[in-house]
Amino acid sequence: MTAPRSCPRCGSHLSPDVRRCTTCYEPVRELSPRAPIHVGDFVGTPLHRGGDIPRWTRWESTATTFGPWGRVGLTGLILVTLIPALAFNGLVYVIAFPVVATVLLREIWAKGWYVPGEAAEEEPHAPDGSSSAPPRTRTIESRTIIRWSVGIAAAFVFAYGNMGVKVGVIGLAAVALLVWFWRDFGG
Repeated sequence: MTAPRSCPRCGSHLSPDVRRCTTCYEPVRELSPRAPIHVGDFVGTPLHRGGDIPRWTRWESTATTFGPWGRVGLTGLILVTLIPALAFNGLVYVIAFPVVATVLLREIWAKGWYVPGEAAEEEPHAPDGSSSAPPRTRTIESRTIIRWSVGIAAAFVFAYGNMGVKVGVIGLAAVALLVWFWRDFGG
């Protein structure tokens, strides 16, 4: 921290270009030690106030991660894609698989911040203890199903098709990427 622009000994005002006080000839420090701004642990450390202890975990479903069944299922799905690649001599896929699998598995198995009481606090309850609202379910739109189906089909066609089909898939993917980019970021 920079030193104050007043003399620590006599208190007179100091101009920025002097190295000694002009009144008492006390040396002026460029940087002076200061008391800490806060006491204790780092400022951003979460505080625990009773109940279950929040923690980083891979085995509970959090706001940003899957639960254990989702993680194991997605890991299995990634590994199952090797079977058709090996059966149909997908050499390029087998070479690229470790890179892609490493990135995907790192994200799937990432730790998430789990707060035990959070899910129970969000659900509204009636005074007698029963749930007053029906359970919320997320509906999947037909557009989402169609997009995923086309994307998976394009990946299989690209992996096992001839050169002309692969060029067509890359062209359609480029057009779809431009449409998506324009819709979400272009305006």
